[in-house]
This record gives sequence, structure tokens and C-alpha cells, in this order.
Amino acid sequence: MCKKLFESIETTIRNEQLYAALNLMREDVMKRFGIGRHHLNALLNEFADGMSFPQYITSIRIEVAFKLITNHPEMPINEIARKVGFTAPNFREQFKRKYGITPTEYKDMH
Repeated sequence: MCKKLFESIETTIRNEQLYAALNLMREDVMKRFGIGRHHLNALLNEFADGMSFPQYITSIRIEVAFKLITNHPEMPINEIARKVGFTAPNFREQFKRKYGITPTEYKDMH
């Protein structure tokens, strides 16, 4: 039951591109699925490697951005950042933290 709920939450976040909202809050997800903070945190702990809600959303944003950079090299980095819910400086920082290079450096390599 819990795994199905988590999968439903993840599918909704991805398919409806909820991650793209700069102001996405855990409360939005809690309200949408009728669950409390503790329940959401427990789901993330069990099925998302113990990530916090902000870490979880960031990981989805980075994953989607990576695919966009790879599959759409003509798309400007700032547009990619905006599409996935980052500000440009935050995107640069998060991407570099995950991959060790900036999005522009990655784009230039491919």
C-alpha cells in the first residue's frame, strides 16, 4: 500500500510536471494526496533513499534537466533551468554538486 502511494505521488509529480513550479511545497503534495507531513516523510525515507522533500524534488529536477541538456542541446541553459523549476544560479549549483561540472560545461562536452 505504501509503495503504491509513493509511486502514485512520484508519477503525478513527474507526469504533471509539478517539480517545475518554483514554489512547490510539500504541503501541496500532502494536500493533493490527503496525507500528513509524517506520512510523506516516512514514504520519502523508505522509497526515496531517505531524502527530504526538497532533496527529492531537486533530484527529479536535476534528472529531467540532464535529459533536456542531452536531448536538446539547442535549448539555452536558462530555459532548461526555468522549465524544471530552478533559478539559473541554483540550477548551476545543484548540477555542479551532482555531476562535478556546470550545465554549460556539460553541454559544451556533448
